Amino acid sequence: MEKRSNNYHDYVIKDGQFIGQFENMYRDCSNPWPEDIKDLEGNPVSCYTVSLMRKYGFKKVLTVGSGKGLHANWIKTKVPGIQVGGCELSETAVKYSRSHYPDISVHCLDVADFGKRSWDFDLILFREVLWYMLPYWQGTADVLKKNYKGRHIIIELTFYDDQRYGREYFDGPEDLIKKFPFNIKEVLRHHTTALQRDGMILIFGEI
Repeated sequence: MEKRSNNYHDYVIKDGQFIGQFENMYRDCSNPWPEDIKDLEGNPVSCYTVSLMRKYGFKKVLTVGSGKGLHANWIKTKVPGIQVGGCELSETAVKYSRSHYPDISVHCLDVADFGKRSWDFDLILFREVLWYMLPYWQGTADVLKKNYKGRHIIIELTFYDDQRYGREYFDGPEDLIKKFPFNIKEVLRHHTTALQRDGMILIFGEI
């Protein structure tokens, strides 16, 4: 198959439309998400997630949309003794993760099928994936409420002032907080504008 683009936007969300060709993206783009360890170390939202893992003594974390495993492995290095697992839609990304980070258990899974298997975690992390699973978010939340009551959840998500896609679901960070379907324990906002749209948000809650 001919390589189409090096720009991940061409495969994910472009011109306000969801494309969702994640397998093609990982095949065509060697590093689709412009992020490395230095970026993670300098990201206050990601670092706060790590601090919450340490504070609450979580032992098993499941990260949804784990990609090629860079972030999952970073968590493992930052939180001694924690077991990190992942699930990811792209077979190419899963193969890469298993090859480079064999200590991280990763399953190839479409989030639409999240409820079809049993997961072992005390914390589940949705890091920058909520925009990609909007039609399945309510169903996933229902599965979590039914099968994983008492465990914990973290959502990390970025909003943009000029965002077009997904606003019918969450019209800015405050709307996401308002509609969060679990008991909220903490919220962290980073670099939001006066309208509290442009920037990152973390929501930590109990299922």
